[in-house]
Amino acid sequence: MTLKQLEVFVAIAETGSFSKGAEKTEITQSTASQHILGLEKELGVRLFDRGREGALLTEAGKLFFSRAGKIISDCAGSRTVIRRFLGMEDVTLRVGASDVSGALMIPAVLKTFQNNHPKVRLEVIQGNSRSVLRQLADEEIELGFVGGRFEDERITFEQMGEDSLVCAVSPDLSAGRKGSLSQAQLCKVPMISREDGSGTQKAVYDAIAGTWINKDSLSIVARLGSSDAIRRALLNGAGYAFISTRAISEELANGQLTSIRIPGVQITRKFYAARREGRELSPAAASFLGLMFSQWR
Repeated sequence: MTLKQLEVFVAIAETGSFSKGAEKTEITQSTASQHILGLEKELGVRLFDRGREGALLTEAGKLFFSRAGKIISDCAGSRTVIRRFLGMEDVTLRVGASDVSGALMIPAVLKTFQNNHPKVRLEVIQGNSRSVLRQLADEEIELGFVGGRFEDERITFEQMGEDSLVCAVSPDLSAGRKGSLSQAQLCKVPMISREDGSGTQKAVYDAIAGTWINKDSLSIVARLGSSDAIRRALLNGAGYAFISTRAISEELANGQLTSIRIPGVQITRKFYAARREGRELSPAAASFLGLMFSQWR
């Protein structure tokens, strides 16, 4: 059973004529007859009575007509949905973003994306890097933008940009430190960290792994779930923290926070665009990914 057979059947039923049904579906009358014969053979029942009054539906034909029309309508609706999808009309693009990506990088390209594709709704789901990749693997989102690369054969990573992490603190708390801490001193000051699974925290642990510092020797007084939460804690003098320079650029510039040098500890982390391995992106996702690369790569 083919869609064309159904279209020919409905056209003949609506016009009451094989010739008119053929004309309506833009085929010859003999081809229309072949479509109906094939349909009747597959179903094992006659669908039309042919006579002087034209083509009249049998009782089986009447039953089939009610279903065939709905199938054709559903197929037409499906075509419309795909056309809108390809034309990026009435489409929702769901992406995941870790802290800095969602708070700073995506908003920077949002207006351009809206101007280019006014009928695409962008939905950004924020979390730490591991949670974003988990959502990507589970196909809850189409793209992920994260601050760390984690081994997962289901995910493809493309580097998008770099960021520096600094040890930051309020000037009051750092008074007398002269802008630096030894590795031994770092282990004695109150530290605020991101949660496990964060790209920021992974970058910190990767960096100190090349020193004598053991991550368990750090005096962690709090683990917070976002860079903004850490920024606020730093402003309130709650401790020291490794944090993205992007997240505290204004505070560093106006002196509300200061960066502390740790000899032997330099932290640069990369941002990645992540997508499911072997999966083709939708037009909206491909366009958004290209825009993010052009802005941040």
